[in-house]
Amino acid sequence: MLSPLTRAIFAALALAQCAQAFYIPGIQPEKFEKGKPVPLKVNSLTSVRTQVPKDYYRLPFCQPKGGVKMASENLGEFLTGNKIQSSPYVIKMLQKSYCSRLCQVELDKDK
Repeated sequence: MLSPLTRAIFAALALAQCAQAFYIPGIQPEKFEKGKPVPLKVNSLTSVRTQVPKDYYRLPFCQPKGGVKMASENLGEFLTGNKIQSSPYVIKMLQKSYCSRLCQVELDKDK
């Protein structure tokens, strides 16, 4: 007969195998190869002073060419009010990227 400790170890190993195979339907893992673009999305800005989230593009940040597109991920994000949006940032898998200008924004007193 197995000791309680041995049983607990076997149970933990069995659960680890189940967790490794778990995924949410509709959200499967994506394989990225070297040099493949990785989509970078933005959500919202929060302030420690007001704790009220603000839309990311409410401030004069650089916007993607072709305009901002909503990137709804799943029903849960929609129900919690997360506004996942596209961004102008371009990053590629396993490629180093150094300082580069994304855009130039001129600000006046109103902004």
